[in-house]
Amino acid sequence: MLEVTVEKQIGDLNMKADFVVERPVITALIGKSGAGKTTLANMLAGLVKPDRGRIVFNGTVFFDGAAGAELPPEKRGVGYVFQEHRLFPHLSVRRNLTFGRWLGGRKNGEKLPKIVELLGLGQLLDRRPDTLSGGESQRVAIGRALYACESFLIMDEPLSSLDAALKEDIMNYIAMIPENFSFPMIYITHDMGEVERLAEEALVIEGGRLTGSCPARELSAR
Repeated sequence: MLEVTVEKQIGDLNMKADFVVERPVITALIGKSGAGKTTLANMLAGLVKPDRGRIVFNGTVFFDGAAGAELPPEKRGVGYVFQEHRLFPHLSVRRNLTFGRWLGGRKNGEKLPKIVELLGLGQLLDRRPDTLSGGESQRVAIGRALYACESFLIMDEPLSSLDAALKEDIMNYIAMIPENFSFPMIYITHDMGEVERLAEEALVIEGGRLTGSCPARELSAR
């Protein structure tokens, strides 16, 4: 269970979020550009410090402003898929996938064959990022986040740089993650189609504040 109550002032944006993710499903965080989606994700991952509040995952305190407790990012076990692929150009696909073994001390070797099979990466393992297509690069980025993930997964608009055909292809892979890995996913987007296709739950953020939550299938009706 992910329990979040945070506040953060960034310029004119007064951020405030209070929500709970109870099940290992895809929860969409949807809102317009500038609404605070990525800032909230970065607070969960430990890349931005809240001004106050608490972040707790399965009883482990990631952040508690009142108690002065704060786990560093590498200790939170969060898998993060950024908008840009951010693959290391000097490393093979295999080394990119397993980078969390060295940074953060992940010991998830047994997950690698499952990730490779799920994302169809078997033929790419010895290649370098500059030889990959956009869709292949994104699958590797997702695989790297899955390998590093020990708590929950964040995807920050992972389809934003892809054309329509590649978006559909990558969504097919993302849709298979919940049934193969038992951790929650926070999926950031501004696209209603992605929410309806992938998510079970939806959180709406406007002007830095969560303004509603509902089952994803009900979001368009609201």
